[in-house]
Amino acid sequence: MSARMPALESPDYRRLFYNTVLAAGARWALMLARGWLVFELTDSTGAVGIVTFAGMAPFLFLGPLGGALADRFDRRRLAIVSAAFGVVFSATLGALVVLDVITTWQVVVLAILQGTTMAMIGPAQEALMPSLVPREHLLNAVALGGIARHGTRIAGPLAGGLVLAALGAGAVFFLSAGLLFLAVAQLWLIRWRPEAVAATAKTPLRRLGSDVADGARYAWQDRRVRLVLSLLGAHCGLTMAFDALMPQLATDVGGGSTTFTAIFVGVGAGAFVGTLALSQLRQIEVRGPVYAASGIGSGLAMIILGLAQTPVVVVIGAALAGGTQATYMAISATLIQTIIPDHLRGRVMSLYLMIAAGHMAFMNLGFGFVADGVGVRVLLVVPGAIWVGVFLLATLTRADLRHLLRRGDFVPVEAVA
Repeated sequence: MSARMPALESPDYRRLFYNTVLAAGARWALMLARGWLVFELTDSTGAVGIVTFAGMAPFLFLGPLGGALADRFDRRRLAIVSAAFGVVFSATLGALVVLDVITTWQVVVLAILQGTTMAMIGPAQEALMPSLVPREHLLNAVALGGIARHGTRIAGPLAGGLVLAALGAGAVFFLSAGLLFLAVAQLWLIRWRPEAVAATAKTPLRRLGSDVADGARYAWQDRRVRLVLSLLGAHCGLTMAFDALMPQLATDVGGGSTTFTAIFVGVGAGAFVGTLALSQLRQIEVRGPVYAASGIGSGLAMIILGLAQTPVVVVIGAALAGGTQATYMAISATLIQTIIPDHLRGRVMSLYLMIAAGHMAFMNLGFGFVADGVGVRVLLVVPGAIWVGVFLLATLTRADLRHLLRRGDFVPVEAVA
């Protein structure tokens, strides 16, 4: 195991990995139950789109703030405090359901609050990772994080779906709260501490805006980071914003909540296999072809989902989507992590999370409302095809991207200056 997963040799990284497994499983179970609960309350994909947007929107509006705080203060403590609030919000949602006083607006408000905690946790965790493993094990660490986040779509929705069918949505929310509590405990056990307090920690909090601007300026000026983030936004908006469409697609092909759960599990299974395979990569050169294959495959998976007529084909398409999307995201994160300096790591990775979640949030919101009029299938096929075209066009027009796809890394900045 140590030979195949060298990042796990670090005890602190193992604790971060366990934290990610528990927190991601809780999040997928929460999303499953929350989406189905709102669909039952309203019978509207538009309403599901609203609650999905509410959960992701804080990454867009507060993610950069979380990144600036992660570069100022102890990243471990910031993640612990934020995750503790997540436990409270999940338990509150469960209590409202059990007491039978739940309304759609309450689900939306709690989704915003839960999303806010994630917007604070995400940059801190991403920035913490390179401090826990050697640089040569970073791709393995990022891939293992991808396995934890995306692969738990198997266990999270499967357990959540069983609990949902047997005990209802309230029990799923309590399950989510329990898993998040265990995740907080793993963060608490991490022994790593910052060597010194960041210089920015002593500056007034009113300068947080300047901190955020510094991170954004660096991301824009480094054209390697700018390219990866630009493609990331298009990828997430066009191929990963389908959560609001899945309840209706499951109903269309038959099977109801069972098919809906199977779609989530299929995405998780594909993500697990894809990121597990990625974690075994040792040669940088292989990273380029995998980046291209996963990028194009993400668009093709959306087309398969949109054309599927049976639950089996839908689940196959979901598995392909999970595998290609998780792999593409993991390689994108690794490329950025290997470029950025540590004192800007929290802010730049918060932009990564903000762009990913922001595009998915707005597209989910728009797709949810448009689907009520035009159906879900066209909103899967057309964006998937557009993404394939965008990726191919970028490959044809950007020499640095072609170099990346051939060599697995960018041309050094000095060579292209």
